[in-house]
Amino acid sequence: MCGRTGLSLGKTQLQCACSYKPKGAPSYIKPDWLPEHNDGKEYVPSYNIAPTDVTPVLVSASKYKNAAKSSRVLKPMMWGIIPPWHKGDYKTHNLSTNNCRMENIQSSKLYSPILKDGGRCVIVVEGFYEWQTTNKTSKTKQPYYIYAPQDENIKVEDPQTWNNEFDEENGWKGIHLLHMAGLYNIWQNEDKIIYSYSVITMESNSTLNWLHHRMPAILNQQEQIEAWLDIDNVSPEMALTILKPVKILSWHPVSTLVNNSKNKSDECNNRLLEEKKNKSKQKTLTSWFHKADKRKSEEDFNATASKKNKHD
Repeated sequence: MCGRTGLSLGKTQLQCACSYKPKGAPSYIKPDWLPEHNDGKEYVPSYNIAPTDVTPVLVSASKYKNAAKSSRVLKPMMWGIIPPWHKGDYKTHNLSTNNCRMENIQSSKLYSPILKDGGRCVIVVEGFYEWQTTNKTSKTKQPYYIYAPQDENIKVEDPQTWNNEFDEENGWKGIHLLHMAGLYNIWQNEDKIIYSYSVITMESNSTLNWLHHRMPAILNQQEQIEAWLDIDNVSPEMALTILKPVKILSWHPVSTLVNNSKNKSDECNNRLLEEKKNKSKQKTLTSWFHKADKRKSEEDFNATASKKNKHD
């Protein structure tokens, strides 16, 4: 499953980070940013994004030809699809729509029509949080921050190391984002228009099944992102075959501060101090054992040499 995410990049940097090179184009272009329609809610960068928060989502510009110059657009949307049939206050539909199971999409009364109508999107994040459910002996579930592998010396929890840069010739150079496949819908009543999305999940593979039995459907190649967003040429059935459990991810344990969705600070994705201490202790212990082994080898050598001298 996916219950929390993190995205601290502002609008301009996010457009750069989502830049892409269309087929046959000589340079990278940035997706347009479309206006927000979310009951007055706007995207606010946060290290602890929870359902009902608004985040930027990549969608095909096919449905927004009069509003966008690029083939992809970034559209802020609310996390948690509002069912199209819901009437009245959108907050009262009482359905859990933060995630949708890939296995059930085509048979779902809610998600199947959305998929067929071209409601495919890509949720862009720096990382997501997951709580370990496989450790039955622990009284509290340990949260982890999961993210894309980064270049050398880049620490996902330390923006000062990101070295974010963009130019049209080389594209984005900086933190590597995660791209999660999702579905989105446009809900409307008499006075509101709200765009909302769900994250598609699947059974975990060996990369994350030690942590949780579900994981988001992550698109880790530009070809996958392009196909998932190409609602005009890639059928819904073909698009679903693109979704495979990603094998290469990075993670570290974080504080339970993230458990409270009101905590939005950069402390949420910081590496646990306990882990740093444990690594330091492990290094010290390893060094001690190496020294002990060395001393033992020297003692054995000296004892053997002494016996040999006596024998001679």
